[in-house]
Amino acid sequence: MNSIQQKIWLLVAVVMFFMAAIWTALTYYNQRTQHQYNEILQRYLQLHEAASASQKIIVDMNNYLLASTEANKASLDRSKAGILEARNGVMELRNAQNDFTLTSYVNLIDSLVETTDRSLLLHEEQDTVAAAQVFTEATSISNYISEMSLTLLDTELKTYERFYRDIIAQSEAFNRLGIWALLLITCLLLLFTYWFSSGITRPVKN
Repeated sequence: MNSIQQKIWLLVAVVMFFMAAIWTALTYYNQRTQHQYNEILQRYLQLHEAASASQKIIVDMNNYLLASTEANKASLDRSKAGILEARNGVMELRNAQNDFTLTSYVNLIDSLVETTDRSLLLHEEQDTVAAAQVFTEATSISNYISEMSLTLLDTELKTYERFYRDIIAQSEAFNRLGIWALLLITCLLLLFTYWFSSGITRPVKN
């Protein structure tokens, strides 16, 4: 009886070991892939946030130039803080492929902030004509930022195209590995079943 129990526990232990090994490998692969996906998604979101922030600062500045209230000024200040935060986030996206374009992109954001401040200064000096001209310049810069965001996104997609293809290839490889692992476990179960049944029937034959 003890011999039979030992064989049963051994069979269970072997099956559990292989299942745990497969589960660990798949979990590690999924977590690594998810982390890489999150990093790439964060890059796309950062560029989108910068473009949105540049458009928002134009809207808030226009509202303030039309109605110089404290609420509109506070909203404009928040927009300026938001675009500066987006600028710092964009700086972290720098790599060899986008270095030149990203530098121009950051310079545009700096120019937008400077132009905004200049327009506000002219507005406070009650030079409405000059303030309107500078506001038009800021609007053009914001449009350039939106266009360059698309350019950077296209560069990012081309940069990580190889990564996407590698992910597809790795997924196919893991599918094949899963099939082979299943076949291996099946064969081992058959072998252990035969060994186990032989251990039971041998005493009866004797």
